[in-house]
Amino acid sequence: MKNIYYLIWSDSILSFKRYHPEKTEWKIAIFLLNTWINALNWWIIFIWLKFFNVVNVSLLNVDFFPGTMLDKFIAFTIIFALPFGILNYFLVFYKDRYKRIIEKYPNPPKKCAFIYSTVIALGAFITAILYGVLT
Repeated sequence: MKNIYYLIWSDSILSFKRYHPEKTEWKIAIFLLNTWINALNWWIIFIWLKFFNVVNVSLLNVDFFPGTMLDKFIAFTIIFALPFGILNYFLVFYKDRYKRIIEKYPNPPKKCAFIYSTVIALGAFITAILYGVLT
């Protein structure tokens, strides 16, 4: 049985290398993109759990900058992206595990990372609009 998490990572890495062979900072780009998509996925789950009163997660109260936009962005990043950043680093990039992932999944389904990312981004957009309208 194939691990969907590693299939998406394999497709991300192989697609990025295929379409951007000249880029040397591909690890950082893929890491940030996949971590951010994972964070949006986690946020979608929590926002719907919050809407149906299953669990109530509030953002950290960060007050570093004047205004609220940057503070809320930092709080979102700490709560939702940081756990996935740590997880993704240790499961994919620590001790070059991505090389073993690519060997194990050399031919992932075409564009599965793109489809996953697009669905999550659209889902986050629709969730934000629906949550704003319904509350």
